[in-house]
Amino acid sequence: MILIIGCNKGGAGKTTTAINLAVAIAQKGADVCLVDADPQRSAARWYAEREEAGIKPVITLVEKLDNITQTLKSLSTKFDHVIVDVAGRNSRELITGAVVADQIIAPHQCSQLDLDTLAELESQITRIRDLNPNLKVGVYHTMASTNPAVKETERREFLEFVNEFKSFEPLKSVGYYRKAYKDSVPEGKSVLETDNQLAKDEIAQLSREIF
Repeated sequence: MILIIGCNKGGAGKTTTAINLAVAIAQKGADVCLVDADPQRSAARWYAEREEAGIKPVITLVEKLDNITQTLKSLSTKFDHVIVDVAGRNSRELITGAVVADQIIAPHQCSQLDLDTLAELESQITRIRDLNPNLKVGVYHTMASTNPAVKETERREFLEFVNEFKSFEPLKSVGYYRKAYKDSVPEGKSVLETDNQLAKDEIAQLSREIF
């Protein structure tokens, strides 16, 4: 599977989602390639820390910018899963990757600034499906509040907004705002390799839903 983690808004947790999914399926025995297609190189820096620390399972990292179509096609013949981290904007990497991807996961916070970008993404997906009609797009609720007073209301509002866009499918999985996600990245780890059981459960559920 070629899986792109991308949307048109920065700060939505794309790299965090990508690296945690890569570790999740690698732990299941899959041969995984993580493609860093974001000029900020966040995934590449995470990978460098992981490699230096000798953390297993081992994941392959490839860096590629601009037109990534042929690179993804080639990698998909060599690996069980190719997970692509793209920049949080309408990028060339997102468009050229999407024409050969099996699925896009679009992380979004439940904020108007995040959700307003779904209209632009839907317009892009409509054109991309002329070339890749089987492309699936799931919208993943990230950085959700853990506050019991607002948790259910926020989730309901998120689903109501996403359901207005018929091109997308809201994922059942939710990623909550937890310090464990931030703390694990500088160590080259996934939250699956920490003691935070709630975060581990969230990534496990997301992995099951996608794969």
